[in-house]
Amino acid sequence: MHQSTAVAVTRYFDEVVDRLAQQGLDVAQVVLELSPTRPKRGQVITGRGPVLRWDEELGWSNGAESAGPAAHPAEVAGLLDRM
Repeated sequence: MHQSTAVAVTRYFDEVVDRLAQQGLDVAQVVLELSPTRPKRGQVITGRGPVLRWDEELGWSNGAESAGPAAHPAEVAGLLDRM
């Protein structure tokens, strides 16, 4: 998802949140940084506390494991399952 648009990033995060909900994980907050001059970033904070961080160049991280920037929402959800 390198050099993605703000709309594409927002839709992608919607897919990730939907996948987490399908797996029974409550999302408390989603924060997106969509600056046109810097890499886009975001984080998903769950109701139980864990945080997933995303950077359009580096990908997803739960602090111990990571996945690529355009990882399938199921792979992203798996990062929470392994915490």
